[in-house]
Amino acid sequence: MPDAYRVRPDREFLDHILDGGGADLKKCFQCATCSVVCELCSGRAVFPRKEMIWAQWGLKEKLAADPDVWLCHQCNDCSTRCPRGARPGDVLAAVRREAVQHYSVPRFLSVWANSFAHLPVMLLIPVVLLVLALLLRRPLEGVEALSGVLGLADHHGFYADLFPHWLLIGFFSLFTGLAFVAAVAGVVRFWRAMKAADVASGGYAPTSGIIPGLGRTLKTIFSHDKFSKCERHGGRRWVHLGSFYGFAALFVVSAWAVVALYMINPLITNDFVYPFRFWNPWKILANVACIALIIGCIKAIVDRKRSPESSGASTSFDWIFVWLLLSVAVTGLLTEVFRFVADPGVYGDEHAVWTGVQYVAYAIYFVHLVLVFDLLVYLPYSKFAHILYRTAALVYAEHTGRSREVVRAALPEVEVRQQDEQGAEQVVEAA
Repeated sequence: MPDAYRVRPDREFLDHILDGGGADLKKCFQCATCSVVCELCSGRAVFPRKEMIWAQWGLKEKLAADPDVWLCHQCNDCSTRCPRGARPGDVLAAVRREAVQHYSVPRFLSVWANSFAHLPVMLLIPVVLLVLALLLRRPLEGVEALSGVLGLADHHGFYADLFPHWLLIGFFSLFTGLAFVAAVAGVVRFWRAMKAADVASGGYAPTSGIIPGLGRTLKTIFSHDKFSKCERHGGRRWVHLGSFYGFAALFVVSAWAVVALYMINPLITNDFVYPFRFWNPWKILANVACIALIIGCIKAIVDRKRSPESSGASTSFDWIFVWLLLSVAVTGLLTEVFRFVADPGVYGDEHAVWTGVQYVAYAIYFVHLVLVFDLLVYLPYSKFAHILYRTAALVYAEHTGRSREVVRAALPEVEVRQQDEQGAEQVVEAA
């Protein structure tokens, strides 16, 4: 006899799933079509059939500790083929949003960061903090002991005259550092919950180390190979690749600009120290990456508008993130354009007439800084947190043998095929 399991439904959690994209959840009658058609479902990672019944029962704790929720890449093959229109892909997306809120530290920030009603407040917070930082600029510059440490007078430039590099570096280092601590806390809680769930069920049996699992996971992330298995919406791979590598390249350029300002290295010349000239390799990389990011975001928005069936239900969790990412890229590009238009030092003093638009340039730059704050500092609380929790779940899947590669690497090809066929039959018969 199997052990009895007491169901304790979380009604609030169920309501959030129904309101957050899983409105058709109750149409599911456990036919297992979703698990059979999913190309990513294999071995111990059989989903989304069990997640559908757990969601119907309101089992929040069980779903929050389920790594299989994050192995889904929402290609929506399951949703488009569901005979009842229950849309499992949208249900899992809603569960992921709830999981981010569940593990967030503090939790209320995740609620606020993904609500249009709280969006003005979330935008106002960095505005107030940036203004306070600028008010502290003069007092800090007057402290001689800090001059050598912070390099207060070392770096100048069009935007640096109003927003000194040392001030912005210190400002964003402080708040992104706090966000990093919050992100680590959330991921650690998630990892412990996954492990505790497996230990309780007797299924925790690591098959490889965490470091090798991380290596295989990074390979999957950088290639986006899981997206290539989607049949109905495979084009999402290129949208994600453009956005992913565009943002990654911009992050690398920004990190280099910060590090090179204070790095003592005779091999680093002024050509490789910010601000970069227009034809500088770093500047070219940043411009190409910015355009790729903009194209990726626009394509994602168009796809969600034109093909909601294959793209999945869109909520504030999705829209706030994609529009914020697009706004960061657009304002960053405009910041560069206005620098070359408004800065007389770029063209020579005879073009000083262009300096009349410098206030517009400063305003755009300030808006850009606010949006960058919202993107990076609120990362642990927004859909951007997918990069953290999905990575943790993929590493855990490799570590515990949930993935196909780990579970079946040593099996002959014929045996693997037979195991797939038997598994599919058992899933259907169990319904």
